[in-house]
Amino acid sequence: MTSKFMTSRRGFLAGAAVGAAAAFAPKAFAWGNDTQYKTASVSDANISPRTLLGYSSELSVRPGDKIDFYVSDFTGEGFIADLVKVINGDAVTRYRDMFRVDTVASSFDGRYPGVKQELELGSYIEVQNPILPQGSFTVGAYIYPTFDPETYKAPDLENIDPFHPPSLNIGHKIKRQTVVSRRDDLNNTGWALQLNEKNQLVFISEGYEKIIDLKLNTFDWSYVALSYDGTSGSFSLFMLETPFSAADKFTARWAKVTDYCRIYHDGPLRIGATRKGGGHKRDKPHSVFNGRVQDVKFVDRALQQKDIESLMLENSTIKASTHFDFSMAEGHRIVDVINPMNLGTIHNLPELAIRGCFSKGSINVNENPQEFNAIKFNADDLYDAEWKRSFSYKIPNNLKSGVYAARLRQGDFIEYITFFVAAAKGKPQAKLAVWMSEYNYLAYSNITLGVTAKKNYPGHNFNDSDLDFLRANPEFGTGCVYNQHADGLYYIYGSRKRPDIHMKPGGFAYNFVQDTHITAMLEHFNIEHDIITDELIDNDPELLKQYKCVVSASHPEYVTAQMFDAVESYQEHGGRFVYTGGNGWFWSVGTHPTLPGVMESRNFAPTAERYLTDGRRGGLMIEAGRNTGVTFGNEMAGMIFNGSSSMKKLPDAENPRAKWIFSGCKEGVHFGTYGIDKVRGGCAGFEIDRFNAGNGAPRHALHLADSTPLMKTIEHVKISSVPVSITYEEKDCAITQWAKASVVFFETARGGAMFSTGSITWISSALENHWDNDVCRITMNVINRFVDTTPFPMIGDYEKRVVNRVQDNPKYSPLFDARIEVKQQFS
Repeated sequence: MTSKFMTSRRGFLAGAAVGAAAAFAPKAFAWGNDTQYKTASVSDANISPRTLLGYSSELSVRPGDKIDFYVSDFTGEGFIADLVKVINGDAVTRYRDMFRVDTVASSFDGRYPGVKQELELGSYIEVQNPILPQGSFTVGAYIYPTFDPETYKAPDLENIDPFHPPSLNIGHKIKRQTVVSRRDDLNNTGWALQLNEKNQLVFISEGYEKIIDLKLNTFDWSYVALSYDGTSGSFSLFMLETPFSAADKFTARWAKVTDYCRIYHDGPLRIGATRKGGGHKRDKPHSVFNGRVQDVKFVDRALQQKDIESLMLENSTIKASTHFDFSMAEGHRIVDVINPMNLGTIHNLPELAIRGCFSKGSINVNENPQEFNAIKFNADDLYDAEWKRSFSYKIPNNLKSGVYAARLRQGDFIEYITFFVAAAKGKPQAKLAVWMSEYNYLAYSNITLGVTAKKNYPGHNFNDSDLDFLRANPEFGTGCVYNQHADGLYYIYGSRKRPDIHMKPGGFAYNFVQDTHITAMLEHFNIEHDIITDELIDNDPELLKQYKCVVSASHPEYVTAQMFDAVESYQEHGGRFVYTGGNGWFWSVGTHPTLPGVMESRNFAPTAERYLTDGRRGGLMIEAGRNTGVTFGNEMAGMIFNGSSSMKKLPDAENPRAKWIFSGCKEGVHFGTYGIDKVRGGCAGFEIDRFNAGNGAPRHALHLADSTPLMKTIEHVKISSVPVSITYEEKDCAITQWAKASVVFFETARGGAMFSTGSITWISSALENHWDNDVCRITMNVINRFVDTTPFPMIGDYEKRVVNRVQDNPKYSPLFDARIEVKQQFS
């Protein structure tokens, strides 16, 4: 998926994402009849209401590695666990009768006691043993709040605007928000500087509080400070607006209140939250801030107003005793630039490398880190659920590489915790490897659009039981780069150290479940294969070269630049690659410098904040300097979720260089009129890539087939110098449609080759008639030829086509008022 939706001023931050041409249009909406196509229902799949949920310490393991499993038992009655090898994880589509998991004896088989475990959401910084003034002091910080509890409205799930579907969120639980504190809310001890339910600045100490009776603006900067005289007990509370706009500065407000109160210092210092005891490994975060915080400073005396105004300056002459400069953050640590002994730990992945109030327009954090000295906290952030371990498993040396899961059973309910076993390092077990898109699974982890905007995706096969769980437990619907925080801005992190509702056998038939259609096909034809993953390749790009052929996942959308480069290097060294999907190699993502299991994507971040925490360029892969057409022959072209299409062979299909690809095919010129799309099955659908010779595809590439005309309401995606534009088809325009799926083949250096299918639904169509169909024949012909060491024939000069590679710019055309028409459709 490429786009999301903009909302009011929040959209200024979220939607400035990809340049002028990408003020992203909405998703394809439900033009079509959800009942036109016979599909599996949840009752068909025999899915019971959820009573168990879990996750594992790792996703990618090798023989000899240890993996831990963490389970929450909502009943407390205990559960049975065993190991299965996942062959086909599809239990919800029309091919659900081919669902298959094979039981494998393991050391953890048995019954386990159950305990209910909860999520402790909210990002913050903690300085465990702070060195701070104990008597008189002043503390100040810039803040940029992005959530107002007073104006928050919960999503109306019964009346969804298809152009602006919300995410599930925990906004209804957010009341107070903490800037800085040494407070324990459980015992009502210590002090805190907070915003209350009306977004007013509040100082609280023990049972006392003082309020500045002015509502702070959201999505703009203010400076807040507390000045305390430890001798007299008098204090002053300051709020001074410091907006971006020169006009807003003209009307900026300031306020000050004074009073008397005794302050007691105890426990850790927290920035962005208070403590409330009872946590898994530390006190729970409470009253978490939503928004940006910058330049938290302490001064060891009580400052007057003129000194506060000086402390605010970018180059202040006021000597601070403590200064947390977040541009100096390293990994998950922050330091006090005045006293390095004040070492702070960043918890639950707040957003780093965020512009502060003194930003002068830099868009590269690597060149001007001092301008990116803010951290954005969120009450719904989570890195590590930190549940108690339920059981562990050491991967046996003789366990075959594959997709596995810990199967959990309690009564009629069955849950799976998926993980991937690769071959021992340097010891491949097969010529062929299947590359599972681990980072893509994290990008889509716990996506909630199936709850909030199901009508927008009539072709998808959801696990409705899981959607019901998310609807009732929105805290589990946090994460996923397509979900929004409570403030309406998008998540930038995915983490494997938390439960994922969808990445399992029997889950949402997209991404992971569709990728098991590949393993099911290979198992059916007894093709030996290893499993490799994003994490393994990212850590060892040479891993690909151990295999004669590599088969991609169905939707490898989120990849690092290093992974992209690994494919190019693999090609140059004679590797043969089968790209079985669509919308692949699209977003440039990163990992975390110090925390394992993190995928970071800035695809919906403002233009100036698209550099990743690891220093690499985020956003579109072409922003990071990689063009998919050059490497894979295809490039992202569109999305359509209201009916898929078949393919039509083109003249290149008769070329002797590729005629073998269609050996044994029986369906004729048109093939692939079947698949998992619920509205209209077809091997070309969901998200699609097209051949575009002018955008870098090899000159000798063979354009073998294209999708037949797609249904209307297509989201056209044009990659160009802008770098991307998105438009909608106005009506049925079979001749003028840009979006299409293409099948492409070409040879590469040293006997290598590339085969691209151009469609997410391609591999799922291979299941039709229990593998007796042309999509399956074509795919298996390619795989069998690619693992064969026989060289490909030489290519004559006549095969190299003259191509105009002047980069195209998007062309705009007036669009009809789709908003009105769609609202009528859903009324």
